Amino acid sequence: VGNPCNTNALIAMENAPRLKRKNFHALTRLDENRAKCQMAVKAGKFYTSVTRTAIWGNHSTTQVPDFLNAKIGGIPAMNVIKDIEWFKNEFTPTVATRGGALIKKWGKSSAASTAVSTADAIRSLVTPTPPGDCFSSGV
Repeated sequence: VGNPCNTNALIAMENAPRLKRKNFHALTRLDENRAKCQMAVKAGKFYTSVTRTAIWGNHSTTQVPDFLNAKIGGIPAMNVIKDIEWFKNEFTPTVATRGGALIKKWGKSSAASTAVSTADAIRSLVTPTPPGDCFSSGV
């Protein structure tokens, strides 16, 4: 958990050769949770109704939150939120820069959302993913 988390996971993995490589994951779940929350709020739905949300890339401003495959209540997100400009011009940059916005506002990152995302990531790793859904993890 740190920027860039994919790079940090790789560095840790390369410097801990006795640990199994499959045990290293980058916490892209934090970004996934942020993306789900943004779509849920925009749609007026609860966070848990948002599925099939993935984050492509690193935990940085270059990441791509995947709204094309996301669903809200089982319906494609773009059919629920019929505002492509919002997805392109607000959603994507907001998800990619949310951590920086929190640091700018409060002078520190949100430990609470990081803790929740860590628990969510571990749960997703040890619990079967529901059919038709996915979760984000830099591996």
